[in-house]
Amino acid sequence: MTSLHTLTLLAALICLGLSAAEPAKPAATPALLKLQLRQRDAHGRDSLLNQNWLPSQTALILCDMWDLHHCQNAVIREKEMAPRLNAVAATLREQGVLIIHAPSSCMAAYAEHPARKRAQAAPSSPDLPTEISQWCKQLPSERGVIYPLDQSDGGEDDDPKAHAEWAASLRQRGLNEKAPWTRQIDLLKIDAQRDAISDSGVEIWNLLAQRGIQRVILAGVHLNMCVAGRPFGLRQMARHGKQVVLLRDLTDTMYNPARWPFVSHREGTKRFISYVEQTLCPTISSEQILGGQPFTFSAATEGPKRLRILLLGDSTTEASFPKRFAANEPQFEDSLRIRLACEPGLPPCDVINEGVSGETIRRLLDTRYAKAVEKQPKADWIFIRYGINDRSKLKHFPTDYPRDFKELVSRLHRDHPGAKLVPMTAIPYAVNNLHEDINKVVREAAAAEKLEVFDIVPRYLAELKKQPDGLNYRRFALSRVPEALRPLATAYLDPSAKDPSVVVLDARLDPLLGHLPGWAGDRHPSLAGYNAIADETARWLSPRLKPDAAKP
Repeated sequence: MTSLHTLTLLAALICLGLSAAEPAKPAATPALLKLQLRQRDAHGRDSLLNQNWLPSQTALILCDMWDLHHCQNAVIREKEMAPRLNAVAATLREQGVLIIHAPSSCMAAYAEHPARKRAQAAPSSPDLPTEISQWCKQLPSERGVIYPLDQSDGGEDDDPKAHAEWAASLRQRGLNEKAPWTRQIDLLKIDAQRDAISDSGVEIWNLLAQRGIQRVILAGVHLNMCVAGRPFGLRQMARHGKQVVLLRDLTDTMYNPARWPFVSHREGTKRFISYVEQTLCPTISSEQILGGQPFTFSAATEGPKRLRILLLGDSTTEASFPKRFAANEPQFEDSLRIRLACEPGLPPCDVINEGVSGETIRRLLDTRYAKAVEKQPKADWIFIRYGINDRSKLKHFPTDYPRDFKELVSRLHRDHPGAKLVPMTAIPYAVNNLHEDINKVVREAAAAEKLEVFDIVPRYLAELKKQPDGLNYRRFALSRVPEALRPLATAYLDPSAKDPSVVVLDARLDPLLGHLPGWAGDRHPSLAGYNAIADETARWLSPRLKPDAAKP
């Protein structure tokens, strides 16, 4: 008879043999979230960074996706966005990401929900920040950066009549018209077995700590208020060491286009996203998770029609140096749009600047026209300011410029049939350099096409007489600065130039280096110069827009 010891030994040997013959398979490596983070530097330039995130160490917070809102347009946009956001949440959930539903002030509706109890049950974290229960309105990284939107009116962008009717309907339903939300929008599904529900910064922090979550994706509304500022929002997550990103195409802002900077609602949201990327955290977009294309709101949410003003021209239109060295300040096209918005009775306007340094009409037609003009949405007004480069590059300027101008006008009439074309004179570079020869040809070419010329010379010249060097920036080769004085210029060097240059957009260095011959010789407009052009353009255009505003 075989002994028990022998049987046990045989079983062990068999197991060993099987193990040798069929080695145990290694545990499967969890799929990573492959994300491309977009961020911006102090000059507004964006950059991309590819990262792989472990789903088990990641959470998606859905901020304030309420069932109702005091702004009817906000509800319309939220309903458009919610199905795509729900698809993102479902995909991430299946990959192991924790989904946190955070409809603030609506916890009573979920008092007995397993997902609510899950958030409440998370143990207190030993590293719980003392201020995690509070709103955060600004981080140090935001100081000195221009806030992109005026939201002081609460951001309502409803038509006043429609808004009054919407408020009345909320009251009739027994709801608080200023805060009618009671729960999360039903288009977002809550998984009772895996998700969490909380509007508490403390609870959410504890939940993240319990699960070892260091990376957070935030989506929802409204970016310039709740998404950025809530106790569980972007600022608090970034402030306390979480790697946080904004899901940039699945968010919205509370912004009224009738307020500064007087852009469309969509553009206002875009600008606040750029502000987030520069000051708070990077962003990602939903196609990185779902494939396809990023989400965009429909044309139904764009609000009243806006007039489109297209600017064509050379460096005196493009304003490349102000854009590079004062990127956060309003640029030429911004100043024109804002100046027009200050005039009562005018329609809302968008100003698109397609000027390019060194350009001539011929170069525009031969190289950039399709992208810069032909494929642009239809313009209502097109300003044309060429001549300075044309004179130096054309073989016979008096005859070749009118030929090129005629071709440009013909193509503009074809591609923008309703647009009013406005030729402009070249700006005077100095009180003794009025470009009269150029402007004579410009006027003759315009007259041949029966177009009214907008003469910028008198206003620009009047400003130059007040301050001869007050409208141009200073660009001066470092090699021309005496060695002993170069430390005064070090902080203002343009490192991208082949020959390093001192670049200053105003007169701040004039008391120190203004005695150097040619110090103010570069006559390209500074922000002051472009503001003079913008102001005079608005003065010229305003009375011509008012009849348009009265048309249906």
